[in-house]
Amino acid sequence: MADSELVRYRIEYASQESGSVFFDGKITERDTSEEPRIFEYVDVRLSSNDTLSTAADEEEISKTENAKGHAYINILSPAVAEALRCVVDYFPDLDLSGNIIKIFEPYSVFVFFEKELTEYRDRVAKAAQDKSSTCPNRWAAKHIGIVQAFVKDWTQQAVDAERARHARGCATFDMLWLLYRPGSDVYYDMYNYGEHEPYVVSRVHFNLVNGAADSYNLGLWNIDADSSWVGPFETQTQVERFTGEKRIPCLRAFPCEYLRFSDDIAEEEVSAIRQYYVNRGKRWYGLRQKTQCRQFDGFTTTFPRRDYVSLAMVDPIQFALSQGKERRVLGPGVQHPSGPHKICTCETCQEVIYRHAAKPKFSDYIKVNPLIVESLTDHQYFLCDQMVEAFLFKIRSWQYLHVDGFREPTFDSGLFENLVLKNSTKEFIKNLTQMYIRDSSQPPLHGEKGFNKVTQVHNSPRRRKADATWSADFVEGKGEGLTILLHGRPGVECIADFTERPLLSLTCSDIGVKPENIEANLLSWFKAAENWGAIMLIDEADIYMEQRQVQDIERNHLVAGFLRALEYYKGILFLTTNRVGTFDEAFMSRIHIQIHYPEFEDEERDRLWNAFFQKLEDDRETTMRITQSAKDYVQSQELRALKWNGREIRNAFQVAVALAEAKNQRDKEGRVLVQPDHIRASVQMSTEFRDYLVKVHKGDLSKRASLMGTRYDAFGKGAPGTSKH
Repeated sequence: MADSELVRYRIEYASQESGSVFFDGKITERDTSEEPRIFEYVDVRLSSNDTLSTAADEEEISKTENAKGHAYINILSPAVAEALRCVVDYFPDLDLSGNIIKIFEPYSVFVFFEKELTEYRDRVAKAAQDKSSTCPNRWAAKHIGIVQAFVKDWTQQAVDAERARHARGCATFDMLWLLYRPGSDVYYDMYNYGEHEPYVVSRVHFNLVNGAADSYNLGLWNIDADSSWVGPFETQTQVERFTGEKRIPCLRAFPCEYLRFSDDIAEEEVSAIRQYYVNRGKRWYGLRQKTQCRQFDGFTTTFPRRDYVSLAMVDPIQFALSQGKERRVLGPGVQHPSGPHKICTCETCQEVIYRHAAKPKFSDYIKVNPLIVESLTDHQYFLCDQMVEAFLFKIRSWQYLHVDGFREPTFDSGLFENLVLKNSTKEFIKNLTQMYIRDSSQPPLHGEKGFNKVTQVHNSPRRRKADATWSADFVEGKGEGLTILLHGRPGVECIADFTERPLLSLTCSDIGVKPENIEANLLSWFKAAENWGAIMLIDEADIYMEQRQVQDIERNHLVAGFLRALEYYKGILFLTTNRVGTFDEAFMSRIHIQIHYPEFEDEERDRLWNAFFQKLEDDRETTMRITQSAKDYVQSQELRALKWNGREIRNAFQVAVALAEAKNQRDKEGRVLVQPDHIRASVQMSTEFRDYLVKVHKGDLSKRASLMGTRYDAFGKGAPGTSKH
């Protein structure tokens, strides 16, 4: 068969509106020649009339033509199809599995894999004399050369001109497809905020009408995760038509190698930027390998961006359970090209062709289990997402946080020493909490690393009873926690830093007040606290602990639900209240320790003031200074008469610091001065408000609480019926 007969040509008519083909011009004669045809070129014409009968002749249909469509070729040669399957390692848009391979103009697979196909052609050409007369691959060198010549005639001039523009860091819209080779790395600005993230190009979709496209649709993916797996997450973006040349780094998605053309990036910074993403990916992957507590100081990844400074718990599984959804829904993964069909099994083909066949790219990027796979490749790290889902203890909510904000947690165990309590009481709390945390210094993993450990989960030894915290309850699982009640005047706070554990501080707004939900909500919080190794605090727990009444069934359900949940909590729980007189008696048997937080003495208030002074001097040593007169003023009779508690002292000092910064009086070294007037302003407001309340209630707050039976602030001060230790 003559070479001219190896290529077939036909016209196909399609509806301009729907795109459906109603005349394909297919040739039905049977090909009986020894040498198969190489390809057919299909010239697509668009018609304004899609109501014509399929029986209409081509001349009649051609009269309705009003535009040129998106032409394509069908690869008919088995040898060329096999060559593509051997050299293409990643091209999701191209189906290589069939006997006929459809490739749309501008035939980009032949442009992107020109080098590989040429090397393939040269290898088989050298071995052609050794091939048998029946080997389907004997036509490979000839047929590949004819297809390559066709593509070059069609695109080479435009490709060469565009590559010259690329060398200058520029691109044009009509040839933009040349910039996005499937499998190449790009920086993509998803939110158009000037923040580019690493992605991989998966596909480029566009439709040619009269030889031009209106837009490109880019398929991209990076490495993301759900609660169990790490793998590719796909997204897409649109590139609208632009005129003339455009600088490549100004595109929302551009290949990484063109970062050097960015106006604000020096060439020596390009590799450092890539290394930053690799290092960031290592931190991101490390955060997914186990449940862990971290210090966070950074921003959310959601908009509007918010900055937080808080202890955080990274726990992907708990996030999915509590939110009822995954952070990401991973796709089916990277689509791999069809491998060689091995259309010939001779030794020559095995040695020359199949031994050199390309391996699918990204084959080990799918469904990575971070609990088992200890590390990734640098390229996988490079592609890792920036978002980490974590629970912020400060605001008691789950947030999407930027990975750069996470650090090792820091705990100030010395804060416990500043807590104004009797030394014997503090020592008692220390000893008990240390006993309850001795067996679990870190939150438990949701899984261990290594195949052997995974297969031996159910055979691993349980903690011996002798090592566990002893429970006096005969029912297994009950009464294994430590519940501590802190009661006294308002302002009681518990610091967990001494135990180097996060503090999970809850209020009734977090737990709820509906009786039917209380128990389930509490158990959910208790489970989270246990999993995280957190110390739990329920502040102002009065609403759940008030005495039950026969006539108030709803309140009885509320209290009963709280009691049931309390029974099976295995961690350390602090309850705070200033209304201990209204407690239901059933709580007294559930609370292991009751600690009364008495009204401060003057000496204790002085100690607390000095602690706040020291904190300010440590934090703002070079920018603020507390005058000696301000330090003397806090010991004055005017201020001591207010008998402030810890929270009131903290609030007053915070207001004083804010006033000092507003007035901006400075010393010779330029430091803002905190002076007596700044503290006196808080004193004056507090005094006026207290006087008002005394007149309203006909007595101070302590006297009112005593008369109502909610608490007795005089306890421990030598009052009748009490003793002072």
